[in-house]
Amino acid sequence: MEKWEGKTAIVTGASAGIGDAIVRDLVKYGINVVALARRLERLETLKEQLQGAKGKVIPIKCDVSDKASIDAAFEEIEKEVGSVQIIVNNAGICIMHGLFTDTDETDDVIVNTINTNFLGLVRVARKGYKLMKKTDDYGIIINIGSIAGHSVACAVDLWVNVYPGSKHAVRAVTESMRQELIKLNDLKVRVCEISPGGVATEISGNIRNRPDIKAYLEANPVPILKSEDVSQTVLFMLMTPYDVNITEMIVKPTGEKV
Repeated sequence: MEKWEGKTAIVTGASAGIGDAIVRDLVKYGINVVALARRLERLETLKEQLQGAKGKVIPIKCDVSDKASIDAAFEEIEKEVGSVQIIVNNAGICIMHGLFTDTDETDDVIVNTINTNFLGLVRVARKGYKLMKKTDDYGIIINIGSIAGHSVACAVDLWVNVYPGSKHAVRAVTESMRQELIKLNDLKVRVCEISPGGVATEISGNIRNRPDIKAYLEANPVPILKSEDVSQTVLFMLMTPYDVNITEMIVKPTGEKV
């Protein structure tokens, strides 16, 4: 990790769960982190909690589902740090809602999921890459996907909507990014994707606490990852040599059946 000390990372969805854990681990190793999320007050709290760490936290409000918000955030990022070397596209949503459910909210759920999980990720990667190329340094783009991007399995009454589709898209676009960089003869920037299994976050907590899901899980316990487990996988990606590109890593809790 020494090679990244003093470098700058961007982490989206940094106000809770996996993003929060990634920020904490990166600053511990002396990496300065631009923390992006909608809830700026949480980012400010995170910054206060990490005062004294080797790296520093730079909190910036950003809703990755909104192109204008991304554009504004990157204007601020460029002013604050100039260039970056690490991008962790972590922001994501999963809303339990049927595709064929005929309500006023259905279209909004579909659009918000795609805008956050896919379009936001692509836009952040594009903007971040421009900042990477301001210097002749090494860089890495890490896209956080999901096991749902490999298979769609619902043991209980879960309405997963376009969430698995958005995560399949993350896997595909990650490989598209990698191949495009080869065509551009840019071998200093690597692109990879991490597909976690179930993770104990606010999103999964809301689902797991639903009465029917809670009853099912009490009768059929399901192993689950901690946010810190995914963060450690990000660190593992960063520890690999510059000439090694782990293009994809699936991380499951021991005993997960999906």
